[in-house]
Amino acid sequence: MSFMDNLGKMEGMLGGASPAEASAAAADHVNAMDPSELSGHLQQSLGSMDPSSLSALGGHLLQAFDQHGQGGDQAAQAAGTSTDAVASGNTGAIGSLIQMAESHPQILQAAAGHFFGSNPGAIGQMAPGLLSGIMGRLGR
Repeated sequence: MSFMDNLGKMEGMLGGASPAEASAAAADHVNAMDPSELSGHLQQSLGSMDPSSLSALGGHLLQAFDQHGQGGDQAAQAAGTSTDAVASGNTGAIGSLIQMAESHPQILQAAAGHFFGSNPGAIGQMAPGLLSGIMGRLGR
């Protein structure tokens, strides 16, 4: 599915919200969520995400670990995977890193917020519980 297809799907699912509105709503929602709930929703979403979105989410997780002084390489190793596997969009590797990030709420929330800000078309690929929370933030 192309980026434009994802945007069209996202707009239809989110009541015609612009990508900027949807990204802002998603960032607000993930920043207010309990880390274990956010982790669960992201884990559920992995199976429905396209390869480019998976790779982007993995990249944002690694960057968030780096930016918070944890080190993306070290976090990937501690999660039992590698930065290459995460960056390539391997669902198992990303799932392990999400689980690792759950114990660092600021990292998990920062990664998810930046992911949605950079990838508004991916919002439509999220698990129903996460998607409904974002829609609630949009007032739809």
